[in-house]
Amino acid sequence: MMSASDFSPSRFLRDIEATAALLGVGHSPAMTRRVLDAYEENFHRGAVLWRTNDKPGGALNYRFYERIPVDTVHIAVRAGLLGPDSRTAALISGWSSLYGDSTELCDFDATRGLVKTWVYLGGIRPLDEVLGAPGVPDTIRRHHSRFRELGLTSVRHVAVDYQHDTANLYFRTPEGLSPKAAERLLTLSRGRVPDEATFQDMVAFTAPDGHTFSVTLRISTGRIERVGIYALRLPAGRFPRVNDRLAAFFRGAPSHDEEEMNAVAWSFGAEGGSYVKAERSYCGRLVALMREWSSPMTDPGRRP
Repeated sequence: MMSASDFSPSRFLRDIEATAALLGVGHSPAMTRRVLDAYEENFHRGAVLWRTNDKPGGALNYRFYERIPVDTVHIAVRAGLLGPDSRTAALISGWSSLYGDSTELCDFDATRGLVKTWVYLGGIRPLDEVLGAPGVPDTIRRHHSRFRELGLTSVRHVAVDYQHDTANLYFRTPEGLSPKAAERLLTLSRGRVPDEATFQDMVAFTAPDGHTFSVTLRISTGRIERVGIYALRLPAGRFPRVNDRLAAFFRGAPSHDEEEMNAVAWSFGAEGGSYVKAERSYCGRLVALMREWSSPMTDPGRRP
């Protein structure tokens, strides 16, 4: 019997239209149906969430998390959502081949379709193995020693962004956030340390024993363009400081999941180019899946 948390294509088409209107951005019903047709099993089997950011006109994205190993790149090529000779996709294939229990996640833009593919590596994996995967270019491998110096040796996820031709590494930090730790981490992207109020939010809402930290690199040059600090599963009814756009998103984006999951990530680029990303669970028992993956959550809630 279908539960409220199960994925419904017809309901999703209504909800994405309402969420795009809420954020004041466009969406393509035709592209959304094309995505749902291509990845029908994945949406039904996986967990689904919404994504956006606090920039004016920031895109509405949605994502599915898979529960079993599936070659989502092959599906994208077969559906015409991705070119067959994508160098960026080849990098994801190399990472997916590392471990037998890796699973893939896909991000879709409400207008453009597929924009990003992630790989959950099946657990915390050593940096040496991740950078040594087939197809990882020297432009990315050359950061190995710098990552190690910062204590970034444990990788949870990797990803590629087809729109920006970038790769992402998602680390589990060995400790909670402190002023010194934040300053050291932000040197990677030449980002500015945030104001005191923002920093206090970051400390209050990130997991105290180690959080998710992302590094975004330009694949062609290896330049580190951004870093991100994640607060996953905010405590119920509590949020860090966000602008009106994200407040409306958290308040109004539909969620049919058994347990609500709201998250933010503070993203820092060079010359003060910072913004906040936001995620909200939609359906498919996302929190339960995050527990299975031992994701560092601000509010882990009950245990299985």
